[in-house]
Amino acid sequence: MSDTINVYEDARFAPVLADLERISRDIVEKGKLFDLTGAKESAIVIAFETWGEGENAEPGILLKVTSPRDFDGSESLLDDFEDFVIGELEVASREWSLEVTELLGDERPIILLINGEEV
Repeated sequence: MSDTINVYEDARFAPVLADLERISRDIVEKGKLFDLTGAKESAIVIAFETWGEGENAEPGILLKVTSPRDFDGSESLLDDFEDFVIGELEVASREWSLEVTELLGDERPIILLINGEEV
């Protein structure tokens, strides 16, 4: 993703942002977030942002979970959650324009953060 593109200000990305919001709602409504955190008060925001420091920084898809509890579940629980989100993103991205898909790029790591910590 180009550093000059701001997906939050560029109208071409409105469908992408709408899909991210819908996927966030689906995660909550289908109980996936509760399964991950064990707390009804948890929330999630999915965002296209740069992750990392200095030369290691790269554009990615951040799954920002806030929860009153720290994660203490199993690796398989994390894998199931990430697989669900990846599946939802793949389905949604089929409807995005070719231009938008090319601007976002193919290499978009998905980073799960719980209370600001990478899990």
